[in-house]
Amino acid sequence: MDNKQIIGLFVHNHPGVLLRVTSLISRRGFNIDSLTVSPAGVDGYSRMTIRINGDDNQVDQFINQMMKIVDVKKAEVLPENSSVASELILIKTSTDGHDNNDILAVTSKYHASLVNLGDHSMTFRASGKPDEIDTLVKELDEFGILEMARTGIAALENGDKTLNN
Repeated sequence: MDNKQIIGLFVHNHPGVLLRVTSLISRRGFNIDSLTVSPAGVDGYSRMTIRINGDDNQVDQFINQMMKIVDVKKAEVLPENSSVASELILIKTSTDGHDNNDILAVTSKYHASLVNLGDHSMTFRASGKPDEIDTLVKELDEFGILEMARTGIAALENGDKTLNN
């Protein structure tokens, strides 16, 4: 079963923190589906957003292990139904043997913008919920994906609650 869950971490911003977090993830046998790190808006801190595959017990164990890292100040699940999550993708598809209008019909469903037209390819930019981006990739796969780059998930919990309080 595919049970991807988004975890938010509030961490000290200094060298080695990312290594300690990813080392723990590796030692515990989790595979990182997505990882983003950025300033948290609070001096000296960063925010990590990680998507991993695991059931509720595994994710609870993951969070407990993260909280044992001195530089991790807070770790919590960001539930899909009470969070805002978005991701950006650049994706290049082959146009060989395909009608460009068919490709455009697929990408328009996801509000993807054509950013480059090559002799044998089309490159699009899209942003949206991670599951929407996953579906876009699956639909474009039939045309032949030549290359893609995904930013990883950025997620915040709805309402007034924050990781840094």
